[in-house]
Amino acid sequence: MTLRARPVARRRGRAGWDPGDRRNSLINLGFFLAIGLSVLILVGYAALSWYDDHFGGAATVNGQVITKDDLRNRVTIESFRLDYVQSRIQTLEALGRISATDAQSQLDQITQNRSNLASLALDKLVDVTLMSSLATQEGVQITDADVDAELVSEATTGDERHVWMIEIAPVADPVTGKSTDDQKRNALVRAQEALAKLKAGQSWEDVAKTDSDSGIAGQAGDLGWMGQASGYDEAFMAAVFAAQENVPTGVILGADGTYRIGRYTEDAPATVDPGFQSAITQDGISLADYRVAVRGDVVQKKLSDKVVADLSAPGPQRHVLEIYLPVPTASSTGAEPGIKIRQIVFAPGGDTSTSNQVPADDPAWAKAKAAADAAYATLQADPTKFDELARTLSNERSATTDGGKQPWYYQSSTIDDALKGAIFADGLQPGQILPPVKSAFGWHVIQIMRTDVSGEAAFLTALKAKITDEASFRQAAKDNGEANPADPNETADGDIGWVAHGQLDPKLEDAIFAPAIGHMSDVTDMSSDGTYLFWVLEEKTMAPSTDQLNIFKNSGFATWYTAKKGAANIVYLIGSSAATG
Repeated sequence: MTLRARPVARRRGRAGWDPGDRRNSLINLGFFLAIGLSVLILVGYAALSWYDDHFGGAATVNGQVITKDDLRNRVTIESFRLDYVQSRIQTLEALGRISATDAQSQLDQITQNRSNLASLALDKLVDVTLMSSLATQEGVQITDADVDAELVSEATTGDERHVWMIEIAPVADPVTGKSTDDQKRNALVRAQEALAKLKAGQSWEDVAKTDSDSGIAGQAGDLGWMGQASGYDEAFMAAVFAAQENVPTGVILGADGTYRIGRYTEDAPATVDPGFQSAITQDGISLADYRVAVRGDVVQKKLSDKVVADLSAPGPQRHVLEIYLPVPTASSTGAEPGIKIRQIVFAPGGDTSTSNQVPADDPAWAKAKAAADAAYATLQADPTKFDELARTLSNERSATTDGGKQPWYYQSSTIDDALKGAIFADGLQPGQILPPVKSAFGWHVIQIMRTDVSGEAAFLTALKAKITDEASFRQAAKDNGEANPADPNETADGDIGWVAHGQLDPKLEDAIFAPAIGHMSDVTDMSSDGTYLFWVLEEKTMAPSTDQLNIFKNSGFATWYTAKKGAANIVYLIGSSAATG
């Protein structure tokens, strides 16, 4: 009998699985879970990328998001608009209604806009978003009819006429740059005589070439093709478009004081492109998206009209005096000590332009020296007379408007050696009046004004502390203030007249309207312009003047909107290149 060993039976796990099988199963399960998780991550990343690419932010305006899709749509629309305008320019050039030079200039501008299209489109979206919010605050409403009208306007080539002009300008004083009443009357008489010649049968070409002061008189005053809203003088263009073909207008007084006579010889009536909206859709743009863009244009126009209308209504105005110090002229060699002076010049023969032609022993030099000595003696007794004497006695032409004040001088400045030696002598103090100095131009009576070229704001602050009343402010303006190009009617003692809201930079207006009547403003530093100090004389509610209305029309909305935009929370989230990605 053979004995056989009984096979040893394997014990199974608690679940009846072999341990090796279980390990393999767990490995397989982990593998599939890893694959599934990877797939989920990839799907999630793709979804997130798709969402960010379409709905991610390009910019925010006060928390309102402008998406990348918004930006892409706007880039496409603005690209279409550039194409359309380019085609229109080329058509007008082919018709002879625009010169090749003007056409090329406009086409170059289109090319430049294309190179910055993404950033321009994003900026436009930011403005539209902010303006839409401001329009709601201002009660401005936009209707579908407004959008329809704007679409028609965009598809319209406006009425244009071939315009000709005879121009008679009043003679201007070479010193003040302004025309006297007699000079204005003389110009009017000349213009009336030119019109009389035309009515008597003389040819337009002959009268234009002999009577007109225009630079295009040699071309018989040919202005070319122009629309009424061309930006040229409004009164003149209105008269031309109200006239009959080939019939001269009357004498028209322009906003610049120039007298003009106009006519037109050809008329191209306004036309509407019937295929405009079809061209939009053929370019792959939905009309709905295009109408959104057009609505933004309407918002800007209606908001601008509302703001300008509000500014043009009667409102509070303040009569103010001003001390203005412009940003100092820089040294040609970098930072170096500078000096500010004012002077009264007595030239031999009374003309600084011919002084170098007068011999040194000519009695005219002695006469100029005597006049300088007399002025010096007067100023030693009363320095407050410097501005008056400079404006009335100085042979320097600009002195009548600036009181003899000079730009900042430096050792590197190109000025007369004798003059440079006198003003850069050691130990000179602000306010000091120098004995007469002889230069190649004449005898100079000089007052040192200040020497700290970087301290205009500090200087005005210290000056403010010394001013006690209106009279002392006026004297300080004469002694220290300079002619402000923005205030051509300013008087020697700083009177700039009446100021209305919306007329000046908001920062200056805040300074003017903050103090009580009969008090001074804070010293206000406008970094790119200069430093200001104001004295408030009085306040009244009154209608804007003609000059103020022109300011509101030309820049009122831009000034208002710039301040609003500066106060808004605008965040750009992408670079302009992302708009086309």
